[in-house]
Amino acid sequence: MKTKHLLSKVLLVFFMSITTVLTAQNVFDTELDFNQSILTSETIDLRTYEISLDENIQYDFSNAPKSITQNDAQENLAAFAFNMIAFGAGFGFTDLETLWCLHAAYYLRFATFSNKAAYAALGVGYNYTNAEFLTVGLLDLSLRVMMLSVLSKRFQQVRAQYGVFAKYAFGTNKFEDGFKNDLTRFSFGLFVGLHILLTKQWSMMVQTDLLTVEKQTLKSDGNEVTNNQTYGFINKNNLLILSLIFTLPDSKR
Repeated sequence: MKTKHLLSKVLLVFFMSITTVLTAQNVFDTELDFNQSILTSETIDLRTYEISLDENIQYDFSNAPKSITQNDAQENLAAFAFNMIAFGAGFGFTDLETLWCLHAAYYLRFATFSNKAAYAALGVGYNYTNAEFLTVGLLDLSLRVMMLSVLSKRFQQVRAQYGVFAKYAFGTNKFEDGFKNDLTRFSFGLFVGLHILLTKQWSMMVQTDLLTVEKQTLKSDGNEVTNNQTYGFINKNNLLILSLIFTLPDSKR
């Protein structure tokens, strides 16, 4: 009985010893592998170290400019042009009239905001109206105050424009029978449109008067007739105007 008890103690001590040795050996091997896997700073020369890109990795170029034009537009977004010159033409139609115009304008930025800029514009234009029984030719001077606003980050080269205008025009009415009278017209209202960047210095504007309040005066042989009217949207004496815009060199501030 005593022999069995002693044998049990010996076996217990033996197994405990074996377990302890195996555990110690496992820990030693793990530390050795870890130490061998560490690269010391002396093995890397940062001046000549190169990183090789895996050709199988798919890189995302969705946000990169896809053309020189788009790249110029993105650069132009960072700073709105300080001053611009516009040249363009417009057209419109009613039930009885055909309308067209030629115009030029100078735009000056006077305030900037987050993704927005405010401009004042002085313009000059020639307006022509051809109806069944008369033609109207007017020279006009205009003042516009407008806001340019980026529509979205995805379409940075397209900007919305909106604002107010005031215009003074003068000219003549010419009837088929040769009769003429002098015409003056004062108008003000609201306009909307788009400003589309083409290159770093060239862009395009598309705009139309949204609402116009007009006072028109006819003078003939000492008589004077005044007519007031309000109209809105295109084809109601409001022209659709297309303009080519040139940004003056070194004008971004």
